[in-house]
Amino acid sequence: MERQKQQWKEKADDYKMFAGVLLSLSVFLYIGTLLPTIAPEKKAYLLPFIVILLVGAFSFFQRAIKYLRLLRETDE
Repeated sequence: MERQKQQWKEKADDYKMFAGVLLSLSVFLYIGTLLPTIAPEKKAYLLPFIVILLVGAFSFFQRAIKYLRLLRETDE
């Protein structure tokens, strides 16, 4: 049981790290769309990609929360 708890904690940490990377990448790309040097036709490709990254970050945060809940439930 202790090994499984450790695996859940590691998975939660990994998912939080993945979500943070995706979130920071989406913010970086969004700031890039605000700059006036990008051509408007390239913005049309970047905005859906940013939304996909944000959805991915949200799903990784949800998975991390799931494993943290499992950890709390087993501690009770």
